[in-house]
Amino acid sequence: MLADISIGLTKAQAFSAPKIFQLNRSLGEREVVKLLVVVLRAFVDSLRVKEKPDAADLIALADDLARTYTHDSLKDIILALKEARTNGTNFFQALDVSTLYRLIAEYFDRKAQYLEHRHLDQKATGASLQAQDVRLLGDSAPRLLEHVAQQIPADHPNADALRYKLTITKARETRGLITPEQAAEQRAETRQATLRKTRPDWQPTPEAQAQIAHRHLQEEQTLLHRYRTPNP
Repeated sequence: MLADISIGLTKAQAFSAPKIFQLNRSLGEREVVKLLVVVLRAFVDSLRVKEKPDAADLIALADDLARTYTHDSLKDIILALKEARTNGTNFFQALDVSTLYRLIAEYFDRKAQYLEHRHLDQKATGASLQAQDVRLLGDSAPRLLEHVAQQIPADHPNADALRYKLTITKARETRGLITPEQAAEQRAETRQATLRKTRPDWQPTPEAQAQIAHRHLQEEQTLLHRYRTPNP
């Protein structure tokens, strides 16, 4: 099982694997420590050194690792030991617990630097994409504003005539019958024609509004009296 896990194991797989604190909840802390002991023992047995940690040392180291690297995965430990072996670490015919702990700690230092660099790269890429989006928006903003400004309200009394005028302006500009400056001037005139100013003189005065409300009330009372259902 350890051979299958370690073969082809990458940083991405180790980083995305379930964390030790998650395994503690699903498997139990004792089982996680047992798994770490198996991992450590397999690594120690793979080295041809005379002096090696005994079972008690490996159990104590496994318990320490489970408590220290709770937010890292079991595959991180496997990858740390794999890199220590494949990087040509010289154990000088002896291996103790402190050396194992140092090798694993060095791996997590490299992991922290790798994650920090990746975060900075992603941040730089995001900033570059954001700057590109802002530039594209800046290029298209005048056209968008012009398009919005040329929109004619659907309830405008001369909406069809104004749209027809804009269509003619565009066609004449496309054919070169008028200059872009003349086309812009005609569009500005159309935009000006779409503005509908409020007419205070069209609004009833407060006295007139009161009379209208009173008349409506009288009409409602008359209808209510006319169509009221008589009591049996």
